Amino acid sequence: METVVNEIRRAIGLLSLSPERFRELPATESEAVFRAVVDHFVASEDRRWWWEDFRRPGVSARFPDGDGWRHVADIVPDRHERVWFIVEECQLPHFPVYEATVHDAMAIVGECYGFEFYLVSKELNWLVCETHHGVVCAVGEAVEGRLLKQTSGSDR
Repeated sequence: METVVNEIRRAIGLLSLSPERFRELPATESEAVFRAVVDHFVASEDRRWWWEDFRRPGVSARFPDGDGWRHVADIVPDRHERVWFIVEECQLPHFPVYEATVHDAMAIVGECYGFEFYLVSKELNWLVCETHHGVVCAVGEAVEGRLLKQTSGSDR
């Protein structure tokens, strides 16, 4: 059975990303980061789609081209910042977590079939995600205004 994790591993190989550039966190570390992010951003702990219940409302928008993930690097403060890249995978006890730059994470997304993902600053200052509806959500001052600026005049 194909999983998001398998798809990401395939994309890592296809893009020749070294573990220093794109690191899959070991289970214990991954779970700790996952729990910290959920505790900080999600009001109800046991939720598949975090964007349904963020602690802060944040902002959301749909890009006219329908490919919100292609615009994420323009929403975050620094596309070369190392962040937590968290992907929805319901077959596992918690969503897997990777450490990567926003740029590399979006390159991975571009090589995979569609899945929901969350990019989170390591300081937990902001979160950006794209839902399965093609909506981009931004939580945190550093990203909310940038998303609104990118999508001004589009269907919010």
